[in-house]
Amino acid sequence: AKFSADNGAASHRIWADTWDNPTEHRDDQTSAIAVDRTGALIVAGSSDTASNGWEWVVAKWSAGGTRLWQRTFAASPLTDWNAYAWDVACDAAGHIYVCGTVQTNTHDSSVVASLVVRKLASSDGHVLWTRAYAGNPNSFNQGSKLALDTAGNVYCTGYGQSLRGDSDIITCRFQTSNGHLSWVGRIGGAKHRDDEGAGVVVRGSNVWVTGGEYTSASERVVALAKYTLGGHRLWLRTWLEHSGTTEHPYALAVDAHGDAVVVGAGNNNPVTHEHAFIVRWNSVGRLRWRRISYNSVSHEAVWRDVVCDATGRIWVGGHEVAGSSDSLLVARYSATGKRVWDSSWKGPDGLGGECDALCLGKTGLFIGGSVTTTVGGDDAAALKY
Repeated sequence: AKFSADNGAASHRIWADTWDNPTEHRDDQTSAIAVDRTGALIVAGSSDTASNGWEWVVAKWSAGGTRLWQRTFAASPLTDWNAYAWDVACDAAGHIYVCGTVQTNTHDSSVVASLVVRKLASSDGHVLWTRAYAGNPNSFNQGSKLALDTAGNVYCTGYGQSLRGDSDIITCRFQTSNGHLSWVGRIGGAKHRDDEGAGVVVRGSNVWVTGGEYTSASERVVALAKYTLGGHRLWLRTWLEHSGTTEHPYALAVDAHGDAVVVGAGNNNPVTHEHAFIVRWNSVGRLRWRRISYNSVSHEAVWRDVVCDATGRIWVGGHEVAGSSDSLLVARYSATGKRVWDSSWKGPDGLGGECDALCLGKTGLFIGGSVTTTVGGDDAAALKY
């Protein structure tokens, strides 16, 4: 759906459309959206089929709401294997880049899969190139998030199975011209524990990657690495609230000064409390500050997304458990970590709400999320602050 930036009420909704797989009418899900320079909307997600498992779906709508094309990509036309698309981005020329995972085989009853990136033409979605990172033999690899540099080269983070059988945070760089894999960075933690990349940002001549890294069976730290565009890792920093917690980063933002902010949620062991965290490092990897939030009664909260402006001001969105339901929670912090304001909302029926994504526009902060309704179930919600 597209809404007016000035008034997103139902009567001012500019257009809305749906796509349903025309051959099987099973489950379809959206993973990510991007808007190109013309205002066109590109949606990436996955569609469940009876014969080919889950398939990638990429669709494009014009700025006026006309669906221009859609493409599906199966893992294999002959087997019931799964493929999932997780993120999408557009370059200055309008080319579309999608990352995800594609099953390629099975081994000892386990799925073998590759991290896959596709470059699509803006005009009709035809494939310009497809490249895969298969990792170690008979391993599972996934591309979760991607970012582009000014030349259109692709930086994709996710996870890759190690030779030990657990997974590492991986980052791959693909050249925009032909998809050539330029370099792969791996960050591995404790043996037999799974690490995963959760965010990647390219700014200037550097790449920042964040993820969760297990350092022991009961501790999972926030990891933040800074690379050059050529793949040289400049530094790696980790953060843990206190001994025995497992931290789960969900989003990363980097301001014009190269200061990085990671947000997410952490649990103690055994799980009785869940804290929302904001951690900020400067451009050389020095920890500047961290802020912890949770509901005073339930002790449960999470930050799901973060954005920042050129001056370093920070906006975060998520939810907290308040009473018998969740409250959508949004807050703004100064560059020095002072909370300037916060707002919680339980939806129009007062039954609960959650924030999943943020977008900082010229006229305000825009929220995508969900609310619980009196008629049952959850509705999608768009808000402006």
